[in-house]
This record gives sequence, structure tokens and C-alpha cells, in this order.
Amino acid sequence: MSTRVVMALLALALLPALPVSAQALPDRGPEARPETETPAELIARMAADDFQGMAASRGLAAMGPRVLPELIRAAEDDVPRVRYWSVAAMSSIGDERAVPAVLALFDDPDDLVRAVAIWHSGRWFHRDDVRTAVLKKLDDPSPFVRGWTMKLIHASDYREAADEVRRLLEAAEPEVRYDALHTLAVLEGPDVLPTLKTALEKDESPLVREGAVRCCSVLDPPTPGSAEVLIAALADSNEEVRRAAVTLLRKGFGQHFGFEPDAEPLEREKAVRQWHNWYEANAQGLRWNPENRRFEAEPPEPAPDR
Repeated sequence: MSTRVVMALLALALLPALPVSAQALPDRGPEARPETETPAELIARMAADDFQGMAASRGLAAMGPRVLPELIRAAEDDVPRVRYWSVAAMSSIGDERAVPAVLALFDDPDDLVRAVAIWHSGRWFHRDDVRTAVLKKLDDPSPFVRGWTMKLIHASDYREAADEVRRLLEAAEPEVRYDALHTLAVLEGPDVLPTLKTALEKDESPLVREGAVRCCSVLDPPTPGSAEVLIAALADSNEEVRRAAVTLLRKGFGQHFGFEPDAEPLEREKAVRQWHNWYEANAQGLRWNPENRRFEAEPPEPAPDR
């Protein structure tokens, strides 16, 4: 991965996508020296390289709303890293006057700039114009940008976007379908199980099928019905999908039945039958134990005395 991509990802992660009312400003660190450098000097540092850009962005954010005019101009700079580090600084400041400049970068020719702008627009996700603009980026030509758009949607718990996200389950790129499954799992919780089952049965990509398996671990609240998806995945044609499934079954349900993802088909089938039998016998009594972080089968009630 190039240094530029790494630093752009740092720009994405500089602070969570939360509204300014709910987000404390990040620690500025010793590298930010706003008392000794002017806004113009800090912006020049952003142009030098990405390590300088991160430090300068923090320095500018520490100066607060008074540097917004300079940051808005910097968001139109010819150098992409200046644009995305400017967005990170404006997001950290949180002033509403920055919103038009941030939204303008949703159509930037550089996909990294677009992704950073979309993620940091979460500062103002309470605004209708921001939410509308974010939803439109689900159709961005870049899978990378669509992925970060979905990250913002589920980080913001924007459940109204579920139907728009669901469209991306038909996207050509497996990584986009994977991100769509994860976003829907976060937004819908246990209601997403039929969608996960369909992806496991019909998606041609092992990446997406493994994603359907892994989504079972993010459901809130945890649901014993996830075992049906995981047990079905034990019969998948891909070893890594089977491995992910049995790992989650062991962690989440405390059972194994000798299943090995790389075993011969007949051995795997025997273990899968045991899994099916165990689940059918215990499904109604499975309860989540938050201390052990797994489902446990409640013992059957004793028969009444005669």
C-alpha cells in the first residue's frame, strides 16, 4: 500500500464521524504549533507531504473557526492531500459554515479526497442536505468511495438508508457487496438473517459468502438464529468460508463436533449432521450469556411429579 493511501486512511480516521455536539476534539499532540505558525504556513506544510499534512491539519484545527476562510480556500488546492487534510481540520472544528466546501468535494476527481470528505461530513449528519448528498454517493463509480459511504451510514446508525444500501447487494464488485452486507447487519440487526442466508446460498464470490458468515458476529442483539447461517456455511465449497463459520460457532455456541474445514467431505458431512441435530434439539432454549459472550442451552424443565 502506498504512503499516500496510508496517510489518506489516517485522514479518514483522524476523528470519528460524529456530530460536533457529540464529539470531543482530538488531542492535538506536540507536533501542532499554532502559536508559532500562521495558517498559510501550516497549509504549505500540508502540501509538502502527508506526515506534515497530518500535523498541520491538527494545528489548523486547534486554531478554531477563525481559520475557516483559509481552510475553505485550501479545499480547492491543486494538491489532493491539501484538500483532504483541510477537510479533516474543518471537521474537527465542526463549524457549520464549512459544510458547502465539504459537500463540494463529494465530486472531487480524486477518489481519496471524495472518501475523506464523505466520512468527515458525518460531523454534520444531522443536516438533511448532508444526508441526501451522502446517499447519492452510494452510486459513486469508485468501490473505495462507496465503501466509506457505507461506513459512515452504519457509524451514524442511519437506518433509513437500508433500502438504498440493499441495492448494492447487486453491485458488480464483491467488495461492495461485502460492505453492503456488513452495513445492513449493523442497521437491521437480527432482521438481516434472511439476507445473509440468500448471500450465502447465491453469491458466487467466496469473499461475500465469508462476509455473510462474519456478519453474524455483529448482530445486535445477538440472536441464536445466526447458528442457521453458520451451520449452512459449513457446507460451503470454499475452505475459508467453512473455517470462518466453524470458528464463530465454536466461539458463539461452545460446540465443535470435530468439524475441520479441510477434512474430507464425508467427515465434514458427519459433523454437520451433528450440528443440525444439536441445534434442532436446543434452539428454543439458547440464551445469550454476556459474561461468557456466547449462547448457552438452558437445561430442560424437570417433569412434574406424578
